Amino acid sequence: MKKIGTTCLLLAAINVFSQGKSFVINGTIKKVNDNAYVYLSHIYNEQTQIDSALVKNEKFTFKGKTPEPNMYWITLHKNETPQLIFFADNAPITIAADADSMAHAKINGGTTQNDYKHWLAMQAKYAEMRNGLITQYNGHMRSNNQEGAKKVVDTAGIAERAYEKGILKFIKEHPQSNVSAYAIYSVNFDWPKMDEYEEMYNVLSPQVKAGKFGKLAHDKIEGMKMKDATVGVTAANFSQPDVNGKMVSLNSYKGKVVLVDFWASWCGPCRAENPNVVAAYQKYHPKGFEILGVSLDQNKDKWLQAISNDNLTWTHISDLKGWGNEAAKKYGVTSIPFNVLIDKEGKIIAKGLRGKALDDELAKIFGE
Repeated sequence: MKKIGTTCLLLAAINVFSQGKSFVINGTIKKVNDNAYVYLSHIYNEQTQIDSALVKNEKFTFKGKTPEPNMYWITLHKNETPQLIFFADNAPITIAADADSMAHAKINGGTTQNDYKHWLAMQAKYAEMRNGLITQYNGHMRSNNQEGAKKVVDTAGIAERAYEKGILKFIKEHPQSNVSAYAIYSVNFDWPKMDEYEEMYNVLSPQVKAGKFGKLAHDKIEGMKMKDATVGVTAANFSQPDVNGKMVSLNSYKGKVVLVDFWASWCGPCRAENPNVVAAYQKYHPKGFEILGVSLDQNKDKWLQAISNDNLTWTHISDLKGWGNEAAKKYGVTSIPFNVLIDKEGKIIAKGLRGKALDDELAKIFGE
């Protein structure tokens, strides 16, 4: 396996970043009173930085410097969950927003923002398709149409492969863009082999590697190599409360083939993958296959609702700490859905199994 290359231009990149890139943001926001403030935030060197601007006649302006093309967001209140999100580089940015629908603001900016808009369009197209398939699948399950449900699962698998190819193509066509590094860092890439992760990372330019999202992408890949999630080692034990508050440990599954499935109700790709996991459970559970769902939720009600809606009939646990989930940290989980397949002796035999790959692996174990 190749080791991720380090850039020999790190110092030069740091010098460029330290000079900063000047930007101007001119915005219009409807349904906001005069003399109200809007807040511009971003994170750099692990510190959140916030600026504010006064709204006059529904207009506001920000001027500043960004250390490199970076993700920013505008909110109506400090520390509010961001909805109006964009990338700033050294090009002017215009924003047209409505206080009642910040997520639907129109944002125009430089090359990096154009890359981000391209990226968001890919995500939206896939999300629309995925949600339609989930609706179809749930309809078939309610009417006990197993054949129809299987066809939807097969269609979802084909669509997801096409989506994955689109992501790879985007990164390879935008090696100079921080959005490509952001893609590696932020989106679930459990489906490629480690060499493919490293190939995507190594496509990035030296300056992007040395930047904020390049470092996050690097750390994500290195985190995936953590010992506790390495094929061939004994799976590390953990315990968390189930939906009724009863503590359940991974060690209680010794002697069984178990899939530890990391997911969350708010995770779109997780919900799209759930039909595949349900199909595998229905097929192999009678032969001794078990699943332990580990949720990265924080809202218990939404977690329970997703379990019910997606027909996830196996045991579920969570400490309701979101990305701070202790089991997820132990296993180096940096994106979801992610899973680990453990044999009867408690050793990890595979990980990141999605779609047909999960069924193929289980077929080898249970002799299908």
